[in-house]
Amino acid sequence: MNGPMAERPYSARMELRIVRHTDQFDAACHFYGSVLGWPITRQWPADGGQGRGCIFGYGDVGRMELIEHSHSEPVSGLFLSIEVDDVASLAARLAAAGVVLHRELADQPWGHRNLSVLDPAGVEVVFFQWIGAAH
Repeated sequence: MNGPMAERPYSARMELRIVRHTDQFDAACHFYGSVLGWPITRQWPADGGQGRGCIFGYGDVGRMELIEHSHSEPVSGLFLSIEVDDVASLAARLAAAGVVLHRELADQPWGHRNLSVLDPAGVEVVFFQWIGAAH
């Protein structure tokens, strides 16, 4: 392979980060931090015309980065898909926190039990559990 990618070899230390500008910063931080229980891996205050920021971790490599912005564009053609151990328990926890389901808990023919919500920043988040393919 030629070009800049050829100069940087594969690294065992990788991170997948979803970055979202949002005018719903506090609500989005509450959703990922308090409702889902994801730890904050980094945060910073507003400075020099830039809004506040917060990065939440999920597992070893997944990150959701939220950056405060006075307005944000609607999200289209993208959703997050996150595997969890027990999606039914998560559904109960979401309901207890007052989170409205976008798509109800359902078993899918490809072997997932899933549900989805819209996070306060407007991103659809699908939570799934592997249950095995239908026969």
